[in-house]
Amino acid sequence: MNIVWYELRKIIMVPALIGLIAVSLLLNIIVISTMRNSYADYIADVSRETGIRLGAEFDERAAGLEAAPYADLLRAQTYGMANVLDGYTTDHLAEGYIEMLGLNGLPADLMRNKYKSFQSAVDARFYAGDAMTLYFANATFSRHEMLFDYVMGLLLFQGIILAALIMLLTIGYEIAANTDYVVYSTRTGRRVNRHKLIAGIIAGIGVYTLLAAFTLSLYFAFNPMGGTWGSSVSSGFNFIQELSGARPFVTWHGFTVFGYLLASIGVSLGLVLCFALMGYVFGLWVKNSYIGFLIIVAVNMVMFILPFYSRIWMLNFTITQSPIFLVMMRALWFTDGGSNVVLPHFETVGIVGAFMVLAVIGHWSNSRYKRRTIV
Repeated sequence: MNIVWYELRKIIMVPALIGLIAVSLLLNIIVISTMRNSYADYIADVSRETGIRLGAEFDERAAGLEAAPYADLLRAQTYGMANVLDGYTTDHLAEGYIEMLGLNGLPADLMRNKYKSFQSAVDARFYAGDAMTLYFANATFSRHEMLFDYVMGLLLFQGIILAALIMLLTIGYEIAANTDYVVYSTRTGRRVNRHKLIAGIIAGIGVYTLLAAFTLSLYFAFNPMGGTWGSSVSSGFNFIQELSGARPFVTWHGFTVFGYLLASIGVSLGLVLCFALMGYVFGLWVKNSYIGFLIIVAVNMVMFILPFYSRIWMLNFTITQSPIFLVMMRALWFTDGGSNVVLPHFETVGIVGAFMVLAVIGHWSNSRYKRRTIV
């Protein structure tokens, strides 16, 4: 642990890293300062009085709100709200995606099986009454997108970039400091890489946690949630926007807004870990850390672009489980995932699969590194 601590100190003392963290925090402050919605703020305030469960009791409490333009708007949007999941089926989604993509054989079967299973999730959300929760009424889509797509997306990109850079810098530190011939001249010295791996993971996750804690605290200070924390993200006011139109935002399991936020942070941490492992692998093979980072960017760009041009659908559906694609699909985490995936719980499957693959490649790369001739 002493070696890990020394490696952490090396990371913390890198001026470029401190500068990147400062720039990230400044960017987040600027972005969040522009995110305001007065109607959503009003709902957050009165939700403690009206409650979040729609129905006759909610209508009665809403009728007793003090006269205000937003009060009238809220009453108009919630009075007599119908359950949008009543009778909602998903088989048309499967057939629509199959026709749109021209799927047949195994990919088509997997798509149908996914939506056959997803129907059970829709039914569960219906019977739980998740759609009959307030969230932010007609401001729901914009507020949900603002938090879970824009803010969480900004944090995620910062996290994965910094995690990869931190790992590359810690693995390449001895080369940059011209101490590699001394440190790596023996087999014992080369074992220090496992300590660097642990230090890099701790630092990468720690930096993301720091950024997330500061940024989310600031976001909620500007955009209060009030009683809507207990609303379901599958509220009837929330939806997924596709080229074919809007459809209900339904998750495999029931999530309150707070629960969905925690789950999203968990997936983000998993992706930060995956990109840290990428940095470890490329750091072992590429001496120059900055070139290694450019290679990581290039590889992930290819992984993201390839499915849009390939017509080998099983290859495409495999690539869409890759870390970079999961980052880009953050707005659909814990939902069916649309046309890009054929596996239920794609974000969990993708992270677990990527971690296992990267762990195996990392172990193999480290074994090769121990036997490699220093030149």
